[in-house]
Amino acid sequence: MISEAEIFLPETLAAYYNDIRHVTLPNGLKMEYALHGASDAPEKVVLIMGLMADKEAWLALIATLLDPSNKCSTQCQFVSFDNRGIGGTDKPSELYTTTQMAQDTLQLMDHLGWQKAHIIGISMGGMISQELAATATERVKSLALLVTTPGFVQGATPGLAQLGGYLELTKNLFSRKRHHIAKKMLYVLYTDKYLEEPSDIEGVTRGNRLYNYHFQRLAHSRTSPAGMYGQYSAVLRHHVFAKRLLRIRKAGFPILVVGAKYDRLLHPNNSKVLYQLLKGPNTRSIYFEDAAHGLYVEKRLEMASAIESHLLQLQPSRL
Repeated sequence: MISEAEIFLPETLAAYYNDIRHVTLPNGLKMEYALHGASDAPEKVVLIMGLMADKEAWLALIATLLDPSNKCSTQCQFVSFDNRGIGGTDKPSELYTTTQMAQDTLQLMDHLGWQKAHIIGISMGGMISQELAATATERVKSLALLVTTPGFVQGATPGLAQLGGYLELTKNLFSRKRHHIAKKMLYVLYTDKYLEEPSDIEGVTRGNRLYNYHFQRLAHSRTSPAGMYGQYSAVLRHHVFAKRLLRIRKAGFPILVVGAKYDRLLHPNNSKVLYQLLKGPNTRSIYFEDAAHGLYVEKRLEMASAIESHLLQLQPSRL
């Protein structure tokens, strides 16, 4: 299994993002995306990232799932992409919606020739995933919703922890110093306990390593005020009514809902609300009592095991 030390090396990023492509979608949006894994793999997986994060943010999970020790390495091909407003994708100056961004994703699937795929979304990506699944249930093979919400209307009310997270995000909007932005990212994404733990390099904490990684990645950040405001507007106005969630549930495909107790961006009860609204014979819920919003890094092995089991319908091996 790929080690924690290897995950964050520049050569690991280069190896797993060695097939970056561009497409102009039918709606006129120019999108940057990357393919990971063998093109003849039978299971096609769409990864939808969260607010103001680029496709490379999936690195830890992709590198783990495609490790030769995992069945996904031969059975799954993944696509990650920059949502409108971030990275190498166009950043139109307008108010975005998660419905619009779901259509972007469906048009990318059309371009790839993927009539049906597994959909995995985290945070804002989970909001987009809900819209996609409600709009085009016939295109979804399975659905995984990670630390996300059905919207601020019927979702959980933000608590003090989330308000603190929003404050730090707001500070980042007005900061140009990578040091300050990286430090605030650590606070928002990970638990204090995790950051203080020793890494697999002597004398280096996980917090030290993640700070260095985020600091270096910020040097390659491709953001704009238009993209930032567009994505924020999509998140703030997102709402999937219970009736549409019922449509997703009735479609019958496997659904995985994942929450984290110490999430400083979206109240953890959002995942519980989603699970109750989507609960059915093919719906599974995982709730981490010791993780935060960045659980795809903090709980990398557990998340990889859960997602592999979800995609391939196996019994989880490490949970």
